[in-house]
Amino acid sequence: MIFIITGLLVIATLVYSIYTLIIIGGLFSKKPTIIRSDHPDAAVVISARNEERNLPQLLSDLVNQNYAGRLDIYIADDRSTDSTWKILDRFSKKHPNVHTVRITALSGQMTPKKNALTECLRQTTAEIIISTDADCRVGPNWVSSAVAQMEGEVGILVGYSQVQGSTLFQHYQALDFIAIMVSNAGMMARGFSWSGSGQNLAYRRSAFTDIGGFNRVAHKISGDDIYLVQTIPAITGLKARFSFDPDHFVRTQPVDSLPAFINQRVRWSSNSKGLEKTDPLFFGFLLSAFLANTLLLVLLLSGWMGIVFWSTLMLKFLMEGLVLLAGARHFGYWSLLILYPLWFLIQPLYISYIGIMGLYGKFNWKP
Repeated sequence: MIFIITGLLVIATLVYSIYTLIIIGGLFSKKPTIIRSDHPDAAVVISARNEERNLPQLLSDLVNQNYAGRLDIYIADDRSTDSTWKILDRFSKKHPNVHTVRITALSGQMTPKKNALTECLRQTTAEIIISTDADCRVGPNWVSSAVAQMEGEVGILVGYSQVQGSTLFQHYQALDFIAIMVSNAGMMARGFSWSGSGQNLAYRRSAFTDIGGFNRVAHKISGDDIYLVQTIPAITGLKARFSFDPDHFVRTQPVDSLPAFINQRVRWSSNSKGLEKTDPLFFGFLLSAFLANTLLLVLLLSGWMGIVFWSTLMLKFLMEGLVLLAGARHFGYWSLLILYPLWFLIQPLYISYIGIMGLYGKFNWKP
């Protein structure tokens, strides 16, 4: 049995290392971004539910954007029970380009967030759609940077976002999320549209229409962002681009507790179901990462730590470290790299648990 486990570990780690080399190559081969010079109509769409703590800051960021074209902001209050609606109503009366949508009941055709975003999109004919989450902060040139990069054949733009915080746990969240962001950036630079975060997306309204909106995944609780990133290039033939422009970076809030963090990651992991059919290459990456971590954990718990264990452990340490170093050149998170050894040591237990729970869909989401 140990022979089988070690053999699988070697294969998984080698495959995983090949993927990391592709990511590193993508991060070093980033091509200069072509910028459009016109200023088409743009619209920001946001779904908010019980976000009274965060909305005032985000709304202030949005109404102070430096964009030369027409910009409208559409925010859906998705059945909030706090003062979210009062905040939105007040802002919309003060700022004519802030438009509100109030949702008071669950949709029978679509899960909550997708329904809220769809209701916002029905209100606008803007050429460029930009989205973020209600707990994020954006800079004054966020919209202008997004629109400028939506040139030619670009159908969807995936932006960088970073978790803010000051505690060890919050810094750990930041580094863990950065690892996801950087992997997507590297693969997208190589032409592979794997994933993105709804915290920072921009796409063509025409492309959203061409893929039938969210109708194909109307029943899925999560994954609206991944669906757009994968489906727009696949169906429309337009390209996905990752934004390396600091003006387009977004800051987001950490979760408050370890259970909330685990629940969030399990929810994200649940989106991998079905990838073996829709994107075998992406599935292979996730599977190799899962096996490399899980089999290391199995050998550790069994007490068998021979040459294969230590060799694969060190190879994995080297390759993941190089990915994060390559990403830091673009995104500047150098101070967080001090946590890399801690993050790396936690990965085998963390990835094993998250992967299994995600497979079974064991997570909670806003009702």
